[in-house]
Amino acid sequence: MMLPSPFMDAFGIQAGDTVAIAGSGGKATLMYRLAAEAVIRDYTVITTSTTHLHPPTSLQTNGLYITEEISNWLQVIPGELDRHQHVTVLGGRPRPDKLRGLSLKDLDLLKKVCRPDLCLVKADGARTRLFKAPGDHEPVVPAWTTHGMVVVNLHAIGLPLSEKYVHRPDRVAGLTGLQLNDPLTISTIAQVVSHPTTYFRAFPSGTNVFLYLSCCADKPQRAQAEAISNAIPANTFAGVFCGDINRSQAAITTLRESI
Repeated sequence: MMLPSPFMDAFGIQAGDTVAIAGSGGKATLMYRLAAEAVIRDYTVITTSTTHLHPPTSLQTNGLYITEEISNWLQVIPGELDRHQHVTVLGGRPRPDKLRGLSLKDLDLLKKVCRPDLCLVKADGARTRLFKAPGDHEPVVPAWTTHGMVVVNLHAIGLPLSEKYVHRPDRVAGLTGLQLNDPLTISTIAQVVSHPTTYFRAFPSGTNVFLYLSCCADKPQRAQAEAISNAIPANTFAGVFCGDINRSQAAITTLRESI
């Protein structure tokens, strides 16, 4: 019997789609959750990154392949995908705890050769900070992307606008008028994620871009998520959702749908 796939259902993800995930505080967790749900649907799945990624565990993927370590990777990986159903493919291993992503050119080749049912791409980094404003060079999104995800961790609310907690705090300050070391507010978060110069400029025209508010585990956090959703102009995102993947029974809640 097919198990439920609430996250794929919420985002309307189907076979043939490519999902690019950006933001902070839960991108990889969301990516591997979507991969697990897709495997239950009997999809073949490639997870990857265009920036960097921590090495996945055996619970997150069925196989890890580093292209710079496999001279004939375009011949090897299609068979491994057929065998394992879900594989993770990265470009290099600069450190034991850090994997380098694929170039868009190599990702294009990989997709054409492997033809996975679903391609999931971590499209930017946040250096483990709980909030960020993307730089001019990110997110790095494939041109064939069908779904975009912007992830924000609700634990960021109330934290100081500083390098300790925020990636590129000066850019957040410039976008919102918030002063450095002032607490991050619901309004600040809504302004950054909905600003046309942050995430939306990177996604191809026609991409369904969703906002996912992570670590929503109780009623107060649900209220915060609803407040962020209400602070975002109508029809900005294709949908706004909150959820908590780390709970024993992962759940996702629809806050707003525009399509």
